[in-house]
Amino acid sequence: MTKVGLIGCGGMGNHHANVLSRMDGVELVAVCDIVEEKATRLGEKLKVRTCIDFRDLLDDVEAVWICTEPFKRRDVVITCAAAGKHIFTEKPICVALSEADEMIAAARQAGVKYMLGYVLRFTEPYRTLHDTLASGELGELVTCWTRRYMPFDMSSRWYGDQKLSGGVMLDFGSHDCDWLRWIGGDVKTVLAGARTVRPTMKAQEHGQVLMMFAAGGMGTFDVSWSSYLSESSVGVVGTAGAMIVGRDGKVRKKVGDADEQIVDIQAAMDVDPSGKVGAKDASGKIKAVGRRGETIQEHFFRCLRDDVEPLTSAIEGRKTLSVIKAAHLSAKRGGCVDVSEVG
Repeated sequence: MTKVGLIGCGGMGNHHANVLSRMDGVELVAVCDIVEEKATRLGEKLKVRTCIDFRDLLDDVEAVWICTEPFKRRDVVITCAAAGKHIFTEKPICVALSEADEMIAAARQAGVKYMLGYVLRFTEPYRTLHDTLASGELGELVTCWTRRYMPFDMSSRWYGDQKLSGGVMLDFGSHDCDWLRWIGGDVKTVLAGARTVRPTMKAQEHGQVLMMFAAGGMGTFDVSWSSYLSESSVGVVGTAGAMIVGRDGKVRKKVGDADEQIVDIQAAMDVDPSGKVGAKDASGKIKAVGRRGETIQEHFFRCLRDDVEPLTSAIEGRKTLSVIKAAHLSAKRGGCVDVSEVG
């Protein structure tokens, strides 16, 4: 039984707390928030202890689930790491690369696991697109992309302040950046554009980023809080085939000269996470492979149990932050930026 304390009882904190409270082998011991009413409300619902100072729960837990704002995260992570607690935090890792380095160093020195909440790697159809390309079925990567438009007025919230949130490209688009990096690997160069549309906003609310991967191929993410209409599209194109998911949620695949098909995601979920397709049974169906449907929460606790590096480790989060920082610089300059320039 792994004992866990949750820090930050906002929207994502409530979501994670509800999931953790129902997991086998996990005991949610306490929830914490500097706003006492938030902690009390969630604690009473889940029948766990509450506190307003996260240090008060550290003696009773082995791991912490940190859902505070990214600009308030550094001291919490460093203190929890120094106390020897394994760490899960929501994304992004933080807003400043220097703080990311300090937090990663603290976790490394303490020998604790440090994982981020980049959930697209655990979510369909994103996972199946990645695994299909990794299997070699689509050939070598040519391009991959996401487009996610979520019209929302962030003016009155901290998301609407560029210094606090990093704007739409970091707070929202880092999900996309992380997934595209999972597809294509390390990013060498970016070209980006960004815009603040509404006069009440103090943050960039529409951004588009073109990334050139070091290993070849390219990726693009296009994100918006100011698009008026919602939109969603994701796809991977290789030298031998492609998979594209449109707004209707249908996963279209075409390989070589074969006919286009609509992929049954449930069947596709039996592709091994390493990219190897599972063996077929007598009926021709692919046998289910272990851990294919693992949630992000389950993955964290397996990493603790089996002593493996998390798929969405803090190091991965730091790389994503570097790409976004390069994108911010590119948008400001109006030209290409090598990721190495921002560190």
